[in-house]
Amino acid sequence: MTDSGSDALPTPDEGVVATPRRRTSALIEAARRLAERLGEPATLLPLLLLSAFVVRGVWLDVPPHSLIFDEAYYVNAARILLGWAVDPGAPYAGATIGLDPNVEHPPLGKLLIAASMTLFGDNGVGWRLPSVIAGMTVLAALYGIVRSAGGSAHLAILAVALLAFDNLTFVHSRLGTLDMLALAAVLVGAWFAIRRRWVLAGVLVAAGFLIKLTAVYALLALVLLPLLKIAETWWVERRLSRPELRDAIVLLASFSVVSIAGLWILDASFTTFATPLDHVLYMIRYGANLQASVDHGGFCVGISSPPWQWPFNTCQINYLRVDVTVNDPMGVATTVSSIDFRGALNPLLASAIPFACLFAVWLAWRTEDLLVRWSVVWMAANYLPFVALALVNNRVTYLYYVLPVLPALTVAVAIFLLRSGLPRFVAWGYIAAYALGFAAYFPFRQIP
Repeated sequence: MTDSGSDALPTPDEGVVATPRRRTSALIEAARRLAERLGEPATLLPLLLLSAFVVRGVWLDVPPHSLIFDEAYYVNAARILLGWAVDPGAPYAGATIGLDPNVEHPPLGKLLIAASMTLFGDNGVGWRLPSVIAGMTVLAALYGIVRSAGGSAHLAILAVALLAFDNLTFVHSRLGTLDMLALAAVLVGAWFAIRRRWVLAGVLVAAGFLIKLTAVYALLALVLLPLLKIAETWWVERRLSRPELRDAIVLLASFSVVSIAGLWILDASFTTFATPLDHVLYMIRYGANLQASVDHGGFCVGISSPPWQWPFNTCQINYLRVDVTVNDPMGVATTVSSIDFRGALNPLLASAIPFACLFAVWLAWRTEDLLVRWSVVWMAANYLPFVALALVNNRVTYLYYVLPVLPALTVAVAIFLLRSGLPRFVAWGYIAAYALGFAAYFPFRQIP
């Protein structure tokens, strides 16, 4: 006899016949328990990160020996730094060995790619593994930001899932370019800032700056957080909030020391610039000279696009497309893509931008929720400068410039889905459609 309080199912040996109805009930109960366990954050988060890692790492060297989009610049720059051969006619062929030829960006990102190539070879794995690691770091940092700012575990997991399976984020998490490397550094810096570790925040944002100059927009976002608190305290109490003022000063000081010293050391070893100021001025002038050939007028020009087009997911960029010819059942030959790396947002993420952003701005105005405020400030600081540059200087811009905005945007979308009072089936329907959007844009259309 078994204990009457046990959850164990009776067996035939105990004189009980397992009827089909009982077996069905047992299966339903087991499925219910499995669903509950999978829905727990302790189970869901590892599964999510594992899935994100698998899709980023699979077929990393396909197509073999093929550079995708701007890899032609950064991988060849890494080859020059290593003293390896660059094909004649390719970018930086004939450049001085050991010196970074891609001086429109600081050297650190190319050095990280070069280090990976030293370990794993002059192949897709060597070129792209740093971005895979950086992409996973971005996901972990976003989870940390949401939790540290007071968001629930399920909200954090939803935001991470939306970011992990956004096509633009996914593609740049497996390309040998600088964008994800810089984003990983500044987002970890943002995580430290949310935890009020301002020295470490400044150090990490400076590391992002040593990879790509646009990290200064992340610095702007993090400085604005305490400054907004200072302004609010002054408006209500007519006094200066010394702790927040100290935080902003510490952040700026640590960033300045590490960025200046780091760029000085890097330039002394890998460029011919005499001082960091010379290099920074060169990068600023270089960027200012990248003007659109004609006024955008709200339309796409080649692969470039104005910032006001980005939320609509227009002006998508063909990073790499490999076509194959197949015959249909009638024997008619048609051309289809077997590989299609596309610079484009998940269409469901783009469709949610107006609602999520408006709701986040309203919530930030009505509440003191730190996570909502971070989301709004981060999006504004990383997006509006490009709007100003496009309007004032006719600066050429591209859709992938929106990458640093996306972590905060996915947080805003997650907040909208979970806190706006939408029926649960709407949120689940959106998540299902989002998964279909990722599948529709997945770059490998056939198994290599």
